Amino acid sequence: MSDEHPHALVTIRATTPARGPYRVDGDWKLVDKDGVAMPLPERKDPRRISLCGCGLSQKWPICDGTHKTNWPPAE
Repeated sequence: MSDEHPHALVTIRATTPARGPYRVDGDWKLVDKDGVAMPLPERKDPRRISLCGCGLSQKWPICDGTHKTNWPPAE
C-alpha cells in the first residue's frame, strides 16, 4: 500500500491573523472557491509557495513580505 495521496485536498484557514506566511511544499495546485486554478507568480522552486497569513499582502493569497514592515495591521 502506498502512502502517496496524489489528489489530496488541503484547506488552510486561520481564525486569527498570523504574523508570517503559511509555507506549502510538494505537489499542489492553488484553486479558487469554484475550483478554478489561480495564476501564480514565477518562483525559484515551483513546488514551494508562501501563502499570506496576515491579510496584508498586495498579491493575496500569495505572501509578498508585507508582514515584515506593516505589523501589527491597522484597525
